[in-house]
Amino acid sequence: MPPDTPSETPGSPAPEVKVYRGYSQAELDAQYNQATLVPDIGGYLDAWDGESARVRDSQPCRLSVPYGDGPAETLDIFPAENGADGVPVMLFIHGGAWRALSKDSFSYPAAPFAAAGAAWVVADFALLPEVSLDEQVRQNRAALVWLWRNARSFGGDPGRLYVCGHSSGAHVGGTLVQDGWRARAGLPEDVIKGAVLVSGMYDLEPVRLTARNDYVRLDEVAARRLSPVHNIPDRLPALALFWGSGELDEFRRQSRGFAEVLWARGHRAEAMEIAGANHFDMADGFADSRSAILRSCLGMMDLL
Repeated sequence: MPPDTPSETPGSPAPEVKVYRGYSQAELDAQYNQATLVPDIGGYLDAWDGESARVRDSQPCRLSVPYGDGPAETLDIFPAENGADGVPVMLFIHGGAWRALSKDSFSYPAAPFAAAGAAWVVADFALLPEVSLDEQVRQNRAALVWLWRNARSFGGDPGRLYVCGHSSGAHVGGTLVQDGWRARAGLPEDVIKGAVLVSGMYDLEPVRLTARNDYVRLDEVAARRLSPVHNIPDRLPALALFWGSGELDEFRRQSRGFAEVLWARGHRAEAMEIAGANHFDMADGFADSRSAILRSCLGMMDLL
């Protein structure tokens, strides 16, 4: 007798191919599409834009300051309210799946930071697919270089620079703490004193396998090079990771997994799931005085 072989019932559908961690292609695509959980994203965007415009109109600020030569390479600076010199500086990197939004939507957290005695800085940068992800990372690193060289011009302390980001901005923030670029840029290795990364993607291999790769355009080598979880330096600044219990499973796994790798490498990193918060609620944590996210930022800067 011939050996048993799998058979299919005539006319039955072919079994779904699993492409990553047991997900089919459609399932994996859905895991990296926040609209599957939060269909009314526009309400969040409108609120961010409206409050950001109000903050720009009501607080001292320097808008669209060039940090590089490209048309998108500008940043907005909101100095500390107390007018003191030598204050800590928080650089925020916005999300938007690497291809949407701008600094103009994220002025709104400036108020609590300025009131606490810190400068809030929001960077703009070119979006995918106009540029590569490598170039977007380079631009954000250039923004940090500019801050280190120019922080004193708005009362900041170049020895007290911090980074935070949300969603794809948290991913880019994670690449700023990787080794290998600061020395080339003429920066001290410890230029970043702390990073607060919220709802990010830290392993880009599953992203490479989704429909998003039509515009992210990663191959295996680039995905690994640009994944913070695969490029953890021996020395890290103070680091905090946050994610929401109402986020997609893969986003929650990404943050938990990054924290576990950091701990396994001997790094002390804060990690917290925020109960009841979806992906977009998490961005509001930077401006909410009740939020563990804002408290973590201010605590890192010794402003609590």
